[in-house]
Amino acid sequence: MVDKYKEFYKNNFSTERYKNYQEDFKDEIGKVYSLSTSPAFITKENAQKIQEKILPAILKLVGSKQYQDHIYERGWFLPKFPIANSDFFGCADFHLNDNQIKLIELNFFIPGHFGLIELFTKLFSKNFNYELEPYAKGFEKKLANFLQERFNGNKIALAVNHLGLSQHYFEHYKYVEKFLNQNGVNAKVVYAKDAKISNNNKPMWDNEEFDGVFNIVIPRIWEHNAKVFENYTQLFNQIPKLFFPNPWCWTMADKRFLVVLSNLQSGDFGLSDEEVAILKSITLKSSSLAQFHSAEDLCEYFGGNENLVLKPIDNYHTQGVYVKPSIQEIENIFKNQRDQYIAQEYFGAELAYYKDENEHEIKPWRSQLRVEFFNGKFLNFRAYGYSDPFGLSPMMPVAIV
Repeated sequence: MVDKYKEFYKNNFSTERYKNYQEDFKDEIGKVYSLSTSPAFITKENAQKIQEKILPAILKLVGSKQYQDHIYERGWFLPKFPIANSDFFGCADFHLNDNQIKLIELNFFIPGHFGLIELFTKLFSKNFNYELEPYAKGFEKKLANFLQERFNGNKIALAVNHLGLSQHYFEHYKYVEKFLNQNGVNAKVVYAKDAKISNNNKPMWDNEEFDGVFNIVIPRIWEHNAKVFENYTQLFNQIPKLFFPNPWCWTMADKRFLVVLSNLQSGDFGLSDEEVAILKSITLKSSSLAQFHSAEDLCEYFGGNENLVLKPIDNYHTQGVYVKPSIQEIENIFKNQRDQYIAQEYFGAELAYYKDENEHEIKPWRSQLRVEFFNGKFLNFRAYGYSDPFGLSPMMPVAIV
């Protein structure tokens, strides 16, 4: 696969083209987010297997009554409200190495940069004169139509978080507002914390009624800042049917889902034997830290600390993650946060060839494949590249070869 990257840089890349790509992006958004200098390449066979076999099996499991009832019984900070397949808007992240495909995590909520998936692939193709599979083509119109149908109206609040990293993504949210309005929706970005309920029992911001709430607030932020979002919680408690997606999706697929997969047996969740086999083939050994008495027990189970990754049950991106943790780091987690962590077998994505905007090679370079789904179905392939898993991760379009 390295040859494909080298061929792209030889035939399609130049610093000038990359600068034009950034400028076009800035003209549309008003800001430049981190963009890769090349696509991520995956084989046609792997793409087909993920799209036709792996993702449908994952969504069938999460959509099963048996699994969802288990999550509801566990409880959460919001009152139970049933999840529909139309709420399925998220992504599954994979590491690929040759023909091995391994699930790293499932994000059962709106993917980061979701509003840019049609735009950035279109601008990449234009500026580098490189044709990509048009998976995301028409997504902006599709989302607009979906929201109007979902809420039986076109006045829609785009409820966002005002805290922390969300400020960095404000231009992204405004771009979503713009393309929704260009496609027949009367959309408006609002801060979730300022929610009210009208006399007509509708969502309201600044004395303005809305037909529905497109919830872009990551539910873990909502949960852990309960006082700040108390008005928003009250709104959901009173009219949960006017929220999309259902925030319960988030807790349906936190890191404990990886442990469920690791313990999957024939007949579970209404899955066929073929679907169980498919899911087992992508599953890395995972376990709750609460099942172990000590760091020594944990390391013995995984064959050494160099073979595991520690992940918080409920986190965002790489916050709180330890890759090949030291014994001291493991012992600290056991002492202070054992019940809040899972351990997953380490599996590295294959090495790729990558250059920065000045055509300097960056080593090592890998990418994490993001398989996005919307309205319960496959939507798009995307990737995030990285040299340091805790560093900058530019968005990469995916090329099928």
